[in-house]
Amino acid sequence: MPQVAGTYDGPPVTLRFWNGLTGGDGPVMRTLIEEFTVAHPNVRIDMYALPWGDFYQKFPAAVVSALAPDLALMHNFQVATNAARRVIMPVDEVLGTVGLAEEDYLPVVWGSGVYRGQRWSLPLDMWPDSLFYNRRVLEQAGLDPDAPPVDRAGYESALDALASAGVRGHWLPAIDPQGVGRGFDSLLWQLGGTHYDDAGRAATWAGPEGVEALAWQQSLIRQGWSPSDVSGSDANVAFKNDQNAFLWGGPGALINDLGQVDGLDWDVAPLPRIGTQRAAFSGSHQFVVARQQSFDADRLAAVVTFLGWILENSLGWASAGPVPARLPVLQDPGLQDLPAQAHVAQGVEHIRFYPLVPGIAEVQTTILYPAVGDALLSLGDPRAALETATTQASFLLTENAEKYGEA
Repeated sequence: MPQVAGTYDGPPVTLRFWNGLTGGDGPVMRTLIEEFTVAHPNVRIDMYALPWGDFYQKFPAAVVSALAPDLALMHNFQVATNAARRVIMPVDEVLGTVGLAEEDYLPVVWGSGVYRGQRWSLPLDMWPDSLFYNRRVLEQAGLDPDAPPVDRAGYESALDALASAGVRGHWLPAIDPQGVGRGFDSLLWQLGGTHYDDAGRAATWAGPEGVEALAWQQSLIRQGWSPSDVSGSDANVAFKNDQNAFLWGGPGALINDLGQVDGLDWDVAPLPRIGTQRAAFSGSHQFVVARQQSFDADRLAAVVTFLGWILENSLGWASAGPVPARLPVLQDPGLQDLPAQAHVAQGVEHIRFYPLVPGIAEVQTTILYPAVGDALLSLGDPRAALETATTQASFLLTENAEKYGEA
């Protein structure tokens, strides 16, 4: 990437910005863009939002066809894939210009955009899976609505108390592989397990930690703490109707969704520690610069100006649900005006990301997560389910290594 210094002050330019912000987060980003334009009237940003699945399909094709946007937003677990495809650009040379410094980020977040020794993305936020709890349901079961459970004993005790009050407290979305899969991720890490070996060539989730994680999820159904055969939508609706007490999920969607329900008495806290250590699956939206057949110096300078501005002002993005990735912004007193986000932020020190391996998201979503969901629907042997998924994953991991090169 050509070197860019300072703030863009050239002739009017229009940038093309692609992302998958098609929900309640889209209007928040558009508002931030409007604020940027007021401060930088010579830079217009045309934002194009499309469903994430379509985005990841169309973005590489647009780059190859010389129709690439100037910049885009993508998930951290897709960065290595797109770097390996060479459809995004390294951004090491603009770190100082956009104000990024290692000490301003958690190590897991700072390292999340680095692939093969180069930085390919700039972190905007973090969205750790958290414990959403219905205060009214807890209180009606004789539990303290201001003290959500923080460990396995407390969580299972709360579920027992809820069951005695006729409430199945944790509706586990067994037919929603994404929902239960991310819960499995968090449990695996909490129990000290890992998903893959260091080279990213073999799945390791069928070890004793993975078996225990899946067995614990099954126990929610076996103990009657969760109905069987429910979806994420079922669990969400039940929570809103005071029929269950706990949801595990990401703040990006749930904070805005639950906040729109009149009369719902809810709050959020870090996930309870079911295993030996605290850990929670998290994702991150990250900015990338699309590869162009030739770079225009003005457009690139305008891109860097926008990135520097929005990363500095990312507190405004927190109203979309995620929490800012930059620690100085995360520590801004203004975050306390968003109580749910402030409570989520209390758990960010324990977040975990997928490893930086090209194609890793595909392995998770097409092999591991369906295997977890199937094991919860059948209540079959956890070890057998995970070992079968391990065998399937080995083929895809090998294909990915050949397709993208060694990680």
